[in-house]
Amino acid sequence: MSRRFVNMMVSRSIGRGRGRLGYSLHRIDPWRCFYPTRGAGRAEALEELAANNNKKTWMEDARLPRSAISFFHPCPPDDIGDIAFASLGCSSNDIISTDHDGNTLLYDAASGAVRAMPAPHAPKDCCTISLSIGDTLYLLNRYPAGPQEDYHPFEALTPCRRSFKEGCNNVKVDPEEDCHHLLNNKDDALLFPPCYFIEAYSVVGDSQIWISTRSGGTFSFDTTTSVWTQLGDWALPFYGHVHYAPELGLWFGFTSSGNMQRLAAADLGAASHASPPVLHEELVWDEIVPPLQDRWVPMMDYLLPLGAGKFCVARVFDMAEEGWRRDKDRNNYYDTVETFAVFTGVELQRDTAGGSLRMIRHKSRRYSFGHMTISFIL
Repeated sequence: MSRRFVNMMVSRSIGRGRGRLGYSLHRIDPWRCFYPTRGAGRAEALEELAANNNKKTWMEDARLPRSAISFFHPCPPDDIGDIAFASLGCSSNDIISTDHDGNTLLYDAASGAVRAMPAPHAPKDCCTISLSIGDTLYLLNRYPAGPQEDYHPFEALTPCRRSFKEGCNNVKVDPEEDCHHLLNNKDDALLFPPCYFIEAYSVVGDSQIWISTRSGGTFSFDTTTSVWTQLGDWALPFYGHVHYAPELGLWFGFTSSGNMQRLAAADLGAASHASPPVLHEELVWDEIVPPLQDRWVPMMDYLLPLGAGKFCVARVFDMAEEGWRRDKDRNNYYDTVETFAVFTGVELQRDTAGGSLRMIRHKSRRYSFGHMTISFIL
């Protein structure tokens, strides 16, 4: 797996004057968060890298790239509506958007082209979970249960398979391809976890989707047989999307406890019905050296795997008003002065073959957004 960009969707007014509410896509190069390890300047970079891992987090202010494309909000300001975004595949180039009416678009960032996609069986909301296995994108509502008879919380989007006629530019598209396949609905009783909020989720092996709930246990869906299995009454020790790093043989994500979740790793493959995966202290790290500045209020955390043991950790913060302090005002409301995101490049390495794992902290870059809202990081 190797990605060139991290996709950030920013909610803002688009157009002149007051404009219209929409979402702008900014494509950020995560490799600028890493020191060079070869070529010119390698020695100086390694020296700076060593110094950076022995002191408090130093970060540089970065300029937000120009938006690549914008999406209008699907309804007028006074109406209720929503839009969700998901990344299709591992390249980070293909982005799917779907709104509350089921209107679905595919944006190909490599070519800059947009095309309509078939609508899902039921609209998805902004909290929809998305996971890619091969060329298929799986969409699962974070609250799987629903009151409607036609409620479909789990679907899969299969890609269009195009055949090009040799010697010309005509493209043949099979109308039966490029469609959403219904995988589950609320009437399926086979260990489908209704009424539980999905707190953590991951892909295990080549065909299993794991979802974890705090009160209902952890479940696995086999994409080859379409069968749900309860793995245990335990919950995964993570929150959000958990990523497998094949080069390290471990799954990485954020811890499920604490005011700001910490980067951690565990071996999900070693779990059994009676033995949940366990986080060991030596596999928990702080890529931003604590404590946080007093006025920094954590809002969202994202872990973006880059391959070869490297990750980009993206954290979104609100800057509280002057005088607000975390130790005495953490449960009080505050006025937001600005919103910003901190991107940090981290590298996980083993000391020796099969030895202990250590985190190497590279650069941290801060992107400021004023009073705009960061809605998604993909």
